[in-house]
Amino acid sequence: MTQLKATEVTATLRVKVAVVGDSACGKSTLISMFKSKGQKFPKQYDMTCGVDIIPIQVPVPDTTKVAELYLMDSSGSELYREALPQHWNGVYYAMLVFDVTSAESFESCKLWLEEIKKARVDKDRALKCVLVSTKNDLPSQRHAVSAQAAEDWATGNGMEFFAVSSLPPGENVDGPFLSLARSFHRAYEDKVTAYADACRNY
Repeated sequence: MTQLKATEVTATLRVKVAVVGDSACGKSTLISMFKSKGQKFPKQYDMTCGVDIIPIQVPVPDTTKVAELYLMDSSGSELYREALPQHWNGVYYAMLVFDVTSAESFESCKLWLEEIKKARVDKDRALKCVLVSTKNDLPSQRHAVSAQAAEDWATGNGMEFFAVSSLPPGENVDGPFLSLARSFHRAYEDKVTAYADACRNY
């Protein structure tokens, strides 16, 4: 991932991103590996309680802008399920995460998607998501969900799909975060263009 010097950054774009998926599917580990540039791999599982907010700056490729993603690492435990939607107020970007060895966690992504959609204040505003399968370093015979099945579902719902491994040194860990940064930047540029056009036509 290309890094920009502070003097090169012309704008910082801030956006909230819900990171959702079943417990132990690897959400927090993926975030930790991305934030630490592959240097911090949690050696033991610690369940997320409620929502942890992790801000991460992501340079938007081929621009001088930075997307500051406020990653809302949401617990997959049933203990916190009912309370999660109150944290997603104003969220229109999301990362749906599943464990490639668990077909159940993949099926749950469909439920997570519907829950985030219901939590939106503006129901007409599009929800931009990426789908991520984790633990792809494990032997293929343990994979319960094929890449094709995940890709097909993601495409059918207007998402990009990323197969990743958070095991150091990491594989494709940057992909989903860069995709969200690009998506938010495109939406920002579209709004700027629309505003400029409206001013010219006033």
